[in-house]
Amino acid sequence: MTLLQIVQEFCQRQGLSVPLIIMSSQDDQLTQIVGLANEICEDLVRRHSWTSLQYETVFTSVAGADQGAITDLAPNAYLKILNETIFDRTRRLPVFGPRSPQQWQVLKALPMSGPFYQYRIQQGRLKIIPDMPAGHTMAFEYASEGIVQDNSTALPTVKAFFTRDDDTFLLAKSLLLLGLRWRWKEEKGLPYAESFRLYEAAVAEAAGADGTKQPVSMNEGSGMIQPGVFVPAGNWSIS
Repeated sequence: MTLLQIVQEFCQRQGLSVPLIIMSSQDDQLTQIVGLANEICEDLVRRHSWTSLQYETVFTSVAGADQGAITDLAPNAYLKILNETIFDRTRRLPVFGPRSPQQWQVLKALPMSGPFYQYRIQQGRLKIIPDMPAGHTMAFEYASEGIVQDNSTALPTVKAFFTRDDDTFLLAKSLLLLGLRWRWKEEKGLPYAESFRLYEAAVAEAAGADGTKQPVSMNEGSGMIQPGVFVPAGNWSIS
């Protein structure tokens, strides 16, 4: 749903005047509702790494340690790299990290030329040690804070906040509507405990159902198929 549709639905449920426009309106109450909606966007992004807000990026390495600004390498409203997803696809090897400042300084002081790369994000830039050669195909996955889609251009982009009436919310509309209800009541000095409880329960349920989950194994097996002889279950030939 667009911002306009969400605010219209919220106002209808609260018994408020249903607006025809939002961002260009001079109505202070509408301005407050948009501000509260943006607060909810911040809260939801902080709560969970939503699969609908995760992206893969592929780039070509440059010679040296500094591979560029992380926001250039991951352009869709970058928030954080997902752990253990950086790979050098050319060499088919992982890039380990992130390394702490202390670990990084040890690596700088005691340089090694081993086969494995390690990384750190420093001043918003992706640094890799040992120095990378140019031309390797690199890739990683990252979480985005772009919970809102901007539809004002031919190629939609994502962003953290609502700025236009036709911006689209990328998670379930019920989360935003429930969040708006309790925050609006809180701002107006009305009882909001039950509305807050419903919002928290909905967020927890949505986060729990987001994507698929890995099975929990009580042994050391990874659950992945390993090389070896495969014996199918049942229908064994004994002759």
